[in-house]
Amino acid sequence: MASRKELEILIFYVLGEGNRQLQIKSGLDAVPKEQRTAALMGLQDLGWIGYGGIADFEGSYSLTQEGARIASEKPTLNSLDKRVQEHIEAIRQVDEASNGIRKEGLKRLILNACSMGNWDSAHVNCFELKKLASRNKDVESAAFAAFNIGRVEAAQNRWDEALESYLEALEKYMESGNRKGVCDTNRQLGIVYGNKGDHASAHRCFETSISMARTIGDREAEAKAKANLAIILDLEGRTDEAEIASTDCLAYFSEVGDDLTCSKIANNLGVLNLSRERFDVAAEYFDKTIMASRSTRDRTVLGATLINAGYCYARIGDIARGMANTDEAMSILRETTNQNYLALAYRNYGLIEFRCHHTEKAYDWFEKSIRAAKASSVEDTYAACCYEYGTALILSMANLKLAKRLLKKSSAAYRHIGNVERARVIETRAAAA
Repeated sequence: MASRKELEILIFYVLGEGNRQLQIKSGLDAVPKEQRTAALMGLQDLGWIGYGGIADFEGSYSLTQEGARIASEKPTLNSLDKRVQEHIEAIRQVDEASNGIRKEGLKRLILNACSMGNWDSAHVNCFELKKLASRNKDVESAAFAAFNIGRVEAAQNRWDEALESYLEALEKYMESGNRKGVCDTNRQLGIVYGNKGDHASAHRCFETSISMARTIGDREAEAKAKANLAIILDLEGRTDEAEIASTDCLAYFSEVGDDLTCSKIANNLGVLNLSRERFDVAAEYFDKTIMASRSTRDRTVLGATLINAGYCYARIGDIARGMANTDEAMSILRETTNQNYLALAYRNYGLIEFRCHHTEKAYDWFEKSIRAAKASSVEDTYAACCYEYGTALILSMANLKLAKRLLKKSSAAYRHIGNVERARVIETRAAAA
């Protein structure tokens, strides 16, 4: 993401474009009242206002004034950060009269918004592109729009909506003969099916993506699909196969210098070791991912990994680090509605409070985590939250009947997603209680 100063410069450069009718000279007070909402949405398009909604108006006003002051110094475009230059060029393309140029600009804006996690802006631009593509009967652009709407929906845990969009994208990529698009969409479909608990469909989609990647000679796409397949193998209890696949993929992306993908795979290896209850090893992987995510500025991966690291540190007794990681994750998660991540963060707080002997607070957090996990429809998260609460009740000898019921729900969920090994471990612990 661009620095604050770069964004301030960018704001004034772009909002002054004629087609936007936002001639800002001295802050938002220069914009007619009926156009102020559009002005603020324009700022949101730039990733300057959070995607959770319109931000503090006074802050918007003062920063826009500062943007005007900086812009008055007339910095040259090539003096800005490369990503900012690309963003400016993309928005100027969108303001062109030619539909072809506008579509290219919208595609660039969509990719930029997705990379920053600015899902609202990505969604708006996808629908604009979809309308243009429909008008021109441009199947390729329609496929691109549907694919990225799927990304937006998946990022917000709306799996049914994501599935619908990706299936539409797949159909259009097949119609246009874009084999790369078919390959990538199958991989994304696998991720959606995996999160919906349909591992057979996820497996099929990842295998299709791998096969297509080999056909078109795309090693990167093949490695990414293998890394995704490794997650399913882990959830099914095939941990040795999962570890080999993930390690091979990590080696490939390290070799080509793709730090962002490396950080995601390291996180997956951490999760794999977490499922084996090797919390110290898992924490090392998570710490590597956290460091890489800070450098790549990927807040989505950073937030997820901080939650995982926080859990590991809480389990090994480092309460301070567990709390610090979870608190930082929550500061990121406040910008999202991802119930899956929220459920895991609440579980962390429950474990931390339990370790500090604050049992009633712990139970409140655990109950909150189970509600969020249920709302997320992510079965392994639901299983993990039920397990944690049930285990705490057993250790405190508080309510063994409820504890066994929770462990039964946890084992049933693990069996449903194919992780029979994990289910058996939980059933053994429940029987011994």
